[in-house]
Amino acid sequence: MMWAKGIFMILFYTLYTAVVVESNRNDTRCFQFTWLGPRYDNQSVFMNATCNDATKLADGIPCFQPLVVSDDGTWPDITYIWTHHLEATTCLLSQNDVCAQYTYYFNGHPENSTYMCTRAIDHNNTAITSGCYEQTSGSYRTRACFCRSIPGGVPCNKSYATEPLFFTALLLSLIALFLQNRNQ
Repeated sequence: MMWAKGIFMILFYTLYTAVVVESNRNDTRCFQFTWLGPRYDNQSVFMNATCNDATKLADGIPCFQPLVVSDDGTWPDITYIWTHHLEATTCLLSQNDVCAQYTYYFNGHPENSTYMCTRAIDHNNTAITSGCYEQTSGSYRTRACFCRSIPGGVPCNKSYATEPLFFTALLLSLIALFLQNRNQ
């Protein structure tokens, strides 16, 4: 079936371009910025905002400049940020650090998210090198995800909220391949 081959090619190209974007360097980087959340878009007045404004002075919520918004209040376009604002929105990952994304939710919806280089330990005082951890208190939930980037690659702390999209695209491409092989 020709349509199955077409779908596979589109999905393969989409997956390929999402994974192959690389740094021109061999350094290891993490994204480091704070997304202000869905209440802000490119029409919002936030140019002089500070981290205190972004986190409403809440204790324990990390924040790093620059403060980022999207055109329509959706999650930031990581590919665009990586391509056009690499130096301003990343940090160099040192040997003992990890990349992290810390997202603060209210009633199941994101309020803000901070990407950063950091060190993390679990309740046993053991270093965390990967994985996601959540804590809920009433209507508030925090989620912190940790990883180690590879030298020269896109930082691993890209938005974890879009991971299901990658797996859906992968599943659709495998189905298209199956249908194509079955009909030959």
